[in-house]
Amino acid sequence: MGRKLPSLNALKTFESAARNLSFSGAAAELNVTQAAVSRQIKLLEEDLGVQLFRRLTRAVQLTEEGISLYPPLRDALDQIELAAARVWNSGDSGLLTISVLPTFSVKWLMPRLLGFAEQYPGVEIHLVNSIKPVDFDREDIDLAIRAGSLDQNRPDQRRPRIDLNMVKSWEGVSAEFLMPDELVAVMAPGYRDPAADPIDERTLSEVTLLQMATRPNAWPDFFEAMGWRVPGGRSGPSFGHFFLALQAAIEGRGIALLPQVLALDDLRAGRIVQALPVRVRSAGDYYLLGRSSLWDRKNVKLFRDWLLTEIRQSEPWATEK
Repeated sequence: MGRKLPSLNALKTFESAARNLSFSGAAAELNVTQAAVSRQIKLLEEDLGVQLFRRLTRAVQLTEEGISLYPPLRDALDQIELAAARVWNSGDSGLLTISVLPTFSVKWLMPRLLGFAEQYPGVEIHLVNSIKPVDFDREDIDLAIRAGSLDQNRPDQRRPRIDLNMVKSWEGVSAEFLMPDELVAVMAPGYRDPAADPIDERTLSEVTLLQMATRPNAWPDFFEAMGWRVPGGRSGPSFGHFFLALQAAIEGRGIALLPQVLALDDLRAGRIVQALPVRVRSAGDYYLLGRSSLWDRKNVKLFRDWLLTEIRQSEPWATEK
């Protein structure tokens, strides 16, 4: 039995008119005359047997029926648009759009992408930096790199929390483990001499602890995992991204608590040193995420295999689950 649907052209016209609350605005957007818009709306109203707009002198308003119809219709057209875009960008287009955590993108992934480009010149990587939960249903992206727990409802209570979700919904999403999220406390070499003047529970109040707005529980959880009893420590300035906290630490403004993978290059270059001789694994890990339906698509698989090889070769410590 076929679907019982109104005219798709009429539905598209109604969505535009409802979004603009204007027949003339819809006409301009759809590149048709205002009379054509009015005709399509009238056809839809006759088909549905209800009035969708109140026609005022210089404006239109949605009726209750129009208000009821608009949101699901808008969402449905958004889904059609995204599905079409994915098909247009699939196959041999060579474009791969990846949503990446900003600091991971800047400090780890981007410096290594030249190697991928040299190895696969036919694949163009487009990076989108974001910390928001990925919504594969609404975003035109192929893959994402996020840090978190696969079971957000049952995180390991013994480890520092990650307060952000990785995805809006796990339905139809595949995940591949990349590396653990291990936290290290870092500071500028001249900020304090850890050998002559070590930092411990007693001297903690003498230093500034740089805070992360996206991980407000990081320091308390870190100290608890170390077995330290710290009522609250000394709060310092808060930053929205790890690269800002890292830069503040490099400039000697305090001690930053970062995922080790984000601090490695600066540690190796001597721009920062570990303030405490410990690494504490958080309740989450780094994952590569993608649509299950496209998980084995050629360009997706090329990037997945390259990324895992790059991690194994450059960060052997990171391969332990």
